[in-house]
Amino acid sequence: MKKVSIQVMVCLTMAALSAGQGLAKEPLQPMTPMTVQLNWVPNVQFAGILLAKERGWYRDAGIDLTIKGWEEGVSSTDEVVAGRAQIGVAEGDALIKARAKGSPVKAIAAQFQRTPFCLMSKKSIGVASPEQLKGKKIGINSPESAVMTKVVLASQGLGFEDITPVQTGWELGPLINDEIDVYAAFMNNDPLNMRELGYEVAYIPAFKHGYDFHSGVCFASETMIKAHLKRIRDFLAVTLRGWKSAFKDPVGTAGLVVEKYYPQGSARQQAESLKMFQMLSKLGEGRKYPGWMKEKYWAKGIDILHKFGQIEKKIPATDVFTSDFLKEILKFRTPM
Repeated sequence: MKKVSIQVMVCLTMAALSAGQGLAKEPLQPMTPMTVQLNWVPNVQFAGILLAKERGWYRDAGIDLTIKGWEEGVSSTDEVVAGRAQIGVAEGDALIKARAKGSPVKAIAAQFQRTPFCLMSKKSIGVASPEQLKGKKIGINSPESAVMTKVVLASQGLGFEDITPVQTGWELGPLINDEIDVYAAFMNNDPLNMRELGYEVAYIPAFKHGYDFHSGVCFASETMIKAHLKRIRDFLAVTLRGWKSAFKDPVGTAGLVVEKYYPQGSARQQAESLKMFQMLSKLGEGRKYPGWMKEKYWAKGIDILHKFGQIEKKIPATDVFTSDFLKEILKFRTPM
C-alpha cells in the first residue's frame, strides 16, 4: 500500500507541475498604460477617478492608470496635446479658450454640469444678490475670477466701474480681516473653510447669474479620440462608475481620499465638498444622464468668452466636445 501511495503522489505532483508550467506559458492579458492629468491637487474634486483607481476598476478594464496632480506651470491641455497624458481634466472655459487658440482637444464628459465659482462674503456684510455688489470691495485672485465677476455684474447692468476690485491671493485672510467685502471663491471649498473657522457666510453662485460653464471636464486630443476609441470608452465608463459610487458614500469616499491622496485635508470638509459636487453634477440633464453635455450650453459659454474679450472669434461648439462616448455608455437617445 505504501508503494502505491507514493507512486500516486508522484504522479499527482508531476501532473500539477506540468499544469503549472502550461499556465505560465499562456500569455497574460496586457495592461494599457494611461495617464490622466488633473487641473488641481488630488482631492474629492476628482473623487470618481480616485475611488475607481483605489478599487481596482481601471485595472479590471485593462487600464494601468497613472494620476498626475496639478503643479505650478502645468497646463492639462498642454500635457494632453504633447502626449504626456492621454486624458485631461479642465474647466469648461479653459477648454474653450485652448480650442480657440488651436489646441486639438475635445471634451468627452462633464463631471459637473455647472461651475462651483461664486462670490462669497461674510453674512454680516449682507451681500446675497448681485445688485448688492455695487460699491463693494471685491477680491480678485485670477484672470478667470475677474471675468466671472464681470459676467455676474453684467447680469444686473453693472460693470467693473461699479465696484472696487482688489488684487488678492488665494488666502481667506483679506476677507476675514475686512480688507475686502467679497471674495471670488468656490462653493465646494471656501464657504466650508470659513464655517470651520467660525464665520457665517453668504455666497452668490456664478452659474445662476450668467457665468455658464461645465466644470471638471474630461477631455482628450483629437488624435487620441480617433486612434483609441475603446480605451477612452473604457476609461469613461469606469470613471462614471467611480462617481456613482462616490456620491453614494460621501463620508467614506472623503476618508479614503484624505488618507490616500490629500493628507493635509479635513475628512469632514471633504465630505461636505463632495456633497456640493454631487449637487452640481445633478443639475439639468446630469440628474438622468451623468456627464452629459449639450451643444447649446457650450455655445453659450463660447458667446460669453467672446463678449468679454477672452477669445478673438467664436468657434463652433461641436469643435469643443463630443458626446459619442456618453451615448454609447449610457445607451440613450439624445435629450432635446
